[in-house]
Amino acid sequence: MNLNAGPEVIAKRGDGHGSLALHAIGLCKSYRTPGGSLEVLRGIDLEVPRGMLLAIVGASGSGKSTLLNLLGTLDRPDSGTLELAGQALEGLDENARCRLRLARLGFVFQFHHLLPEFTAEENVMMPLLLAGQSHATAQARAREVLAVLGLEGRREHVPSELSGGEAQRVAVGRALAPEPALLLADEPSGNLDAASAVQLHSLLKALAHERHQTVVVVTHDMRLAGTADRVLRLEDGRLLPA
Repeated sequence: MNLNAGPEVIAKRGDGHGSLALHAIGLCKSYRTPGGSLEVLRGIDLEVPRGMLLAIVGASGSGKSTLLNLLGTLDRPDSGTLELAGQALEGLDENARCRLRLARLGFVFQFHHLLPEFTAEENVMMPLLLAGQSHATAQARAREVLAVLGLEGRREHVPSELSGGEAQRVAVGRALAPEPALLLADEPSGNLDAASAVQLHSLLKALAHERHQTVVVVTHDMRLAGTADRVLRLEDGRLLPA
């Protein structure tokens, strides 16, 4: 992987840690259950500077994925405020939230969720095409990203022809193609072998440190957490120092 292949290739270079990519105040979330209300998050306060790799750890069922869904605007908090790169998200209707997700947020999950009938290049192009970019522009961007990720020779391969690690790197490329303000990763190495997991961890760290790409990852993998700039633990609905 050549993360020094010229400026602007993976993510626009920011101004370092001088501004916040994410600012959450007092996020609360509960769900109704047959036994009554279940309080999952109890006043989450979080500041993530631009260019930071933040890891959030916690036991199964502690609310890590719920928190990531709130940060990614896939769900709404019961109360609290959230800003993404200085933009307040309260009051946005669902169409505006969808546009924001497409343009400003990147998502990587445990399973790559690549479209099986499309090539690696076409999968990376997809969010750009959905955002209205021309085929030529989207294709050029996808080729840049895949080259930087060391996948230039695999761009015409469909997911079934890729290894697990390669497919997950394509998923990272798809998330990065629109140059998001924030990359959110939910157990991104949970389905990979040890060698592929180490490679993915190195990639996420390099994206943060060399490209000022802000990354928030929730994980059970303490090896991945150990590569982060900061580690927080979600316990009893609150974020605590790990």
